[in-house]
Amino acid sequence: MTPLTDSTATFLNSPERRSGFLENVVRTCPEGIIANDGEGTIFLYNASAQRIFGYAPEEAIGKMNASQLYPPGGARDVKEYIFSGEYGGRGQLVDFETEIVRKDGKRAPIRLCCALLQENNHEIGTIGFFTDISDRRALQERFLESEERFRGIYESARDAIISVGENGKVMLANRAAHELLGYDEGGIPGMEAVRLLPSRFADYWKEVSLYTSRRDPGHERGNIELPALSKDGREIPVEVTLAENTVRGQRMMTAIFRDVSDRKTLEEELRLKSITDPLTGLYNRRHFLALAGKEAERSIRNRIPFSVLLIDVDHFKQYNDAFGHLEGDKALGALGEQIRKNFRTMDTGFRYGGEEFLVLLPETSSAEAMVPAERLRIRFSEVAFRPHPEEQPRNVTLSIGIAEFRNGISVDDLVRSADRAMYAAKNAGRNRTVSHEHLVARSDA
Repeated sequence: MTPLTDSTATFLNSPERRSGFLENVVRTCPEGIIANDGEGTIFLYNASAQRIFGYAPEEAIGKMNASQLYPPGGARDVKEYIFSGEYGGRGQLVDFETEIVRKDGKRAPIRLCCALLQENNHEIGTIGFFTDISDRRALQERFLESEERFRGIYESARDAIISVGENGKVMLANRAAHELLGYDEGGIPGMEAVRLLPSRFADYWKEVSLYTSRRDPGHERGNIELPALSKDGREIPVEVTLAENTVRGQRMMTAIFRDVSDRKTLEEELRLKSITDPLTGLYNRRHFLALAGKEAERSIRNRIPFSVLLIDVDHFKQYNDAFGHLEGDKALGALGEQIRKNFRTMDTGFRYGGEEFLVLLPETSSAEAMVPAERLRIRFSEVAFRPHPEEQPRNVTLSIGIAEFRNGISVDDLVRSADRAMYAAKNAGRNRTVSHEHLVARSDA
């Protein structure tokens, strides 16, 4: 993967810009995007969905149930297949073809990719990506009508189309294929087809040939996702549809490559949005519970420690009351930035709630955690805030509690231990760091 430039990284680290980028991707995505809650009520519906279904967003969002978009029993079938794992794994569907019902009552074939939205292993909704495949089916039918007509459609198709002969060489490639893979016009025909995929997929075309040889000509293989290899070595995520055809007595494999980079980007952005605090850019409480659970399993399995820091902003309510919530938000945002700067890449920061933050430190004892905790506390106390330009800068301090995970306790127990240590820091005068292990040792003495 190409590393992000500094300017791109700065752009994506801004919650406002990231949110705007996500909204723009949703708005402009050529696939219909529909999300519904656990009851089926639609809460996300983009412009492409309107083109496919005919309903305006104001008709769908908050007013329609997703089941209304399918023929009778269609929504139930989709749900059954989501849980079956047959199309892409349990909890999701990849390239599932079915029918929908448009606003005018007409049915249309679509290809559906969707996934359950879950929280703590409970279903809270579903997001689906809908592609109208009426044109593709019409394309396939016209493909067989005549070679001349096929050529025009072949070259004008938006998706990359590549035909491979029995010898494994590319016989035909349309304009979109050359553009997608970065070759000059006419540069792909005659190439070995294996050069269009990463080396780990070297046997792909052979496997496809064996598969289709046992099927009737014209048989279409279900869509799969894999990376195509561009001329300059980049891997491009594509969705591949395969069909066997015979042209002038020559058997060939026709592959339709659809670039799904935008969809992959959107999926990742939606995933990040669901686990990220928009104010600070840190991960949220939900993601902490997930990561801490995995870290606890790793700690028990490998017998290595890990620790957490529970961080609370001192006198934050008074600061909010005195200077307003906007200034309070600036202070929380500054703390999020300091957390990102003052820990290892393997450490992870979270906004736990309100003015409380957590930092997860793998492979770190409570004694070792004291060093970065103190570094954060001192450096944040040096940050100058100026709520009013005419006043002297103000400093904001932190109280930090440390707790080390030990076999036999839960993640909730770990957080409670860190919380007790944090309150001990506050009771001792604030602006300090206390470890739970130190409290226990002192009480046992």
